[in-house]
Amino acid sequence: MNIGLDVGSTTAKVVHMEDGEVIFSKVVPSQRWIELIDDEQGEKNIVSTGYFRKKVPHFAAITEITTASLGARYHDPDVQVIVDIGGQDTKVIDLRNNTFVINDKCSAGTGAFLELAAHYFDIPVGSLGELHSQATKGAQINNTCGVFAISEMISQLVGGFSMEEVIYGLHQAFALRIAQMVPPADTVMLIGGTVQNTGIVDAVNNMLDSKIEVPGAPQLVNALGAALYMERLNDSR
Repeated sequence: MNIGLDVGSTTAKVVHMEDGEVIFSKVVPSQRWIELIDDEQGEKNIVSTGYFRKKVPHFAAITEITTASLGARYHDPDVQVIVDIGGQDTKVIDLRNNTFVINDKCSAGTGAFLELAAHYFDIPVGSLGELHSQATKGAQINNTCGVFAISEMISQLVGGFSMEEVIYGLHQAFALRIAQMVPPADTVMLIGGTVQNTGIVDAVNNMLDSKIEVPGAPQLVNALGAALYMERLNDSR
């Protein structure tokens, strides 16, 4: 069995593969990553990735750049650019020339920014996409720095915009920040748990002149890539 373990800043994910097929997957909060490890499996079958990749049992520990590339190509061999939106950073990987850029200086364009917005509205972050879909226009949000964005949100609410319209505007501001990192491409794949927010996908799709792809389980792509890497290691032994 080949096991990919992705322990990120907010969630931990595991994927088990046999003969190139996913046979098991699970997601838990990062602090509960131990639940994803079976002592009988041992370290010899685990490739780890993510923020805490070196802190968990592993045979090999590799970066999210490598796992994202492997996992995305498993879903679409012809994908050109990957946008991996994590809790604390966002990575844009251009597979055509093996280059990447990372936004990790502030919460702008990361899942943490959306968590902050959801907390302000006292709603689950998972409901942001549904509320986005209920708006036909968006309030103008110019800043994606958390503190200043909250101030703008309050101003727009006072000015008469609805919660749904402010959330729509937040997603547009978020997508603009992401779009500034993405090179022109025919196909762009969005991965990471944040991409489960359909409002983000809609906003990015409106910003980019590219075909936007979202795999069925975007939060598992890096764990999948780690499992694929383990498969390659086992094949070479």
